[in-house]
Amino acid sequence: MASDSDNEKSRNSLSQVSYDSVFQMILSRELTGGSVIQERKLADALGVSRTPMREALIRLEGEGWLVRLTDRLLSVKVVTLDEYVHALGVRLLLETDAVKRASNRIDPDQLRKLRALFEDLKTDPDPSNVKHWIFDDALHNSIADASGNPVMARIIRDLRSITHLFENQTVPQRLNPGMAEHEAILDALESGDPKRSAKSMTAHLEVVRSGVLDNL
Repeated sequence: MASDSDNEKSRNSLSQVSYDSVFQMILSRELTGGSVIQERKLADALGVSRTPMREALIRLEGEGWLVRLTDRLLSVKVVTLDEYVHALGVRLLLETDAVKRASNRIDPDQLRKLRALFEDLKTDPDPSNVKHWIFDDALHNSIADASGNPVMARIIRDLRSITHLFENQTVPQRLNPGMAEHEAILDALESGDPKRSAKSMTAHLEVVRSGVLDNL
């Protein structure tokens, strides 16, 4: 007979699987901005009960990917151009400071992992949009965490949810987005130079902003 602990672990595992699956559906644009989330349909499609699916959806709502329409209905958040521009402007201020702080604090093992992820992406002849976002999240979130300021890190994550959603919903998918700028940030972090790291981050976010606005 399974113990209460075993049952909880199984439920948590199913909740994580549900979260990962719905999250990837948002990133891959299978669930577009404004799409109403059908909890039962998603649960049936993934072969899980509604409890772990509900837990996953609550988590996605908490992270800003979903918004509540009514007590029972959720939809994929739609981000406006104004909200995107404002969020990216604040990211530019915070992430430039965060990377300066992180340049002499980030764990060398984490840097090596980020480099390995980057090289795998760089050498992939046909990388998916999801794969790009996984690396993008890993790099920016690692920098935010290494800043030593957990409040800053939390705000950066919230802002990234906004800009990520807008770019994913609105901007045509690009080939190897941000690769050159991301490599420059990694190189700067590996050099341990705060000024160089800050300059690389500023350049990256300015390229992102101009690229998005040009596409629109």
